[in-house]
Amino acid sequence: MARRKKMDEAAMLRETEKLLLEKGYEGFSFKALSANLDIARSTIYEYYSHKDDLITDYMFILVEKVMKEMELIASATTGLETMKEWLKMFMQYDQVHYMISIRGQLDQSESEIARNRLKQMDGLHGKMFFMLSNQVKKAKDLGEVRADLPNELVASFFFHSILSRPSNDQNIDGWASMLNDIIENGVRPRKET
Repeated sequence: MARRKKMDEAAMLRETEKLLLEKGYEGFSFKALSANLDIARSTIYEYYSHKDDLITDYMFILVEKVMKEMELIASATTGLETMKEWLKMFMQYDQVHYMISIRGQLDQSESEIARNRLKQMDGLHGKMFFMLSNQVKKAKDLGEVRADLPNELVASFFFHSILSRPSNDQNIDGWASMLNDIIENGVRPRKET
């Protein structure tokens, strides 16, 4: 009897991301995933009953990873510097925004696991925004951000600026620096001194 190939869960999650980004939710299937991983579909079914279970598990793990990096950055920086570093990090993890955009396509009717993961993800997404809003307040207290702007507005501006990215991925840090410069200094030409 042939021995069944063991699943490499990290590889499965990497390939899940790759397939979702290449083919979208509708094009994602266990058949394509098993072909890319060179394993039997039945092996995937040992771990996940529905594709939405796997996709929401991947999404949750990704958002959890971003949260941990946010916390690490916040422990090493303060105020506006933290927000700038978070912006760079958000741009490096721009697939999070794509994953959030496919949320509405997920079929939660068949899967309690998917429903629970999405609730957990919503909680993490809310926590991210709370952390960013709180960091805006800290930056205001340090005199680094205008006091007249609502925290949520500044936080939203940072959070959603990841949608703007260079056409090539080779200069994300430079692009993030330019976005931070626009956020800090606006778009008006600088006056010569």
